[in-house]
Amino acid sequence: MTLLSFLQKELSTPDLDTFHSWLWLVGTQSSAHISALTNQAVRGRQIIVSENPEIHLIWINSTIYIKPIPKYLLSHAFWEFYFTNKNSPLNEEEKITIGNAARGFLRSYAYLIRHKSDFIIAKKLNLIPKHIKHSQFIKFIMLFERLQDGEVSLRYSYGELRLGRLNFWALFALHRWDFHEHEGRYGAYFAQFYGPILFVFGIFATLLNAMQVGLAVQSAQASEPSWEIFKGVCRIFTIITLAAVVLVILVLLVLFLARWLMEIRFALRDKMCKRRMRGRL
Repeated sequence: MTLLSFLQKELSTPDLDTFHSWLWLVGTQSSAHISALTNQAVRGRQIIVSENPEIHLIWINSTIYIKPIPKYLLSHAFWEFYFTNKNSPLNEEEKITIGNAARGFLRSYAYLIRHKSDFIIAKKLNLIPKHIKHSQFIKFIMLFERLQDGEVSLRYSYGELRLGRLNFWALFALHRWDFHEHEGRYGAYFAQFYGPILFVFGIFATLLNAMQVGLAVQSAQASEPSWEIFKGVCRIFTIITLAAVVLVILVLLVLFLARWLMEIRFALRDKMCKRRMRGRL
């Protein structure tokens, strides 16, 4: 493996960079939208350590993936030789691409580690090298917090991203079925559909039962006046049941559309604000 391919594998996020024009539909349009490690615990999230830079700060349900800081990124000699030295094996384009990815990655840690308690958690999870002291790390990482979005790769103009939404929009952005397969087992994959399927079957069962009652009442022979009253009650109950089912469906549909439109409105508002800010600069 060449040095270039190693650094690309360790730091680059080509899929998310390609995804960039769709990310406003996936997450908050702010690179600072990253909860500190202690806040991740408060929110009940389990931190899963992953060496894959593509899923760094990607979360689903109560799980968030975080990539540890490679030891070489904390070395001044590494930055000086590979990104500023004329004898660097990287050409100018490679320096910009990999350098932006590395700076964006380190900037994310300026938000993940805010306090001494965050630093302790990072040490326990082996997210940062054991030898570094808290004061040294804070002094180093704060330099990256000042970076603007134009100085990092496209992915790092966003913070945490939701895996469910990435998988949903992957067909449009990446032209494939999902961004990252969270669960490889068939049982777990199909389990996510059980609730909606049972809900739909329950609706159809209720509708069919209501229709059956209505048809049975219509065909009944009313030999006594009391049966006429019963038939009328059954007809009314059938209509009420059908109306209730339709109403529930409409309410759920309206709630879903309202929530979706609110998210789209919020995302568009953020996008317009960022454009105005860029125009002023």
